[in-house]
Amino acid sequence: MSKLLIITYPDTSTGFDLAGVEVKEVKEGEDITPLLQSIIEKGEYGLLAVEENLLLNVPEEILKRIRKKGIPVIVPIDTPKSWQAEAEMESYITKLIRRAIGYQVKIKR
Repeated sequence: MSKLLIITYPDTSTGFDLAGVEVKEVKEGEDITPLLQSIIEKGEYGLLAVEENLLLNVPEEILKRIRKKGIPVIVPIDTPKSWQAEAEMESYITKLIRRAIGYQVKIKR
C-alpha cells in the first residue's frame, strides 16, 4: 500500500503531524531535488503533497521523470501564511477535491 508524505516548512508541519500524516520538514528556499530522488528510488510513497514554492527549485527533468513514471503523484500545496489566508486555502482545497473526484465537497468546521 502506498503512503502519503507531506513536504513542507517547519512552521506548518505540526498540523499535519497532529493529523497523523508523515511529514518531512525543509527550510524555505531549500533544494528538495535530492529528497525527491531518494523518494523515487525507495518507491514507498504514492502521493507527495509538496509546498508549492519548494518545487520551483527542482529541475524540470526530475519532475518530468516523476510524471512519466506516474508514482508518486505530486500535489503542490500552498499552506496559508496567516489566519486571514485560511478561507482562501479552504476554497483552493475544495476546488482541488472537486476536480479530482467530480463532486463538490463542503468543508465543515
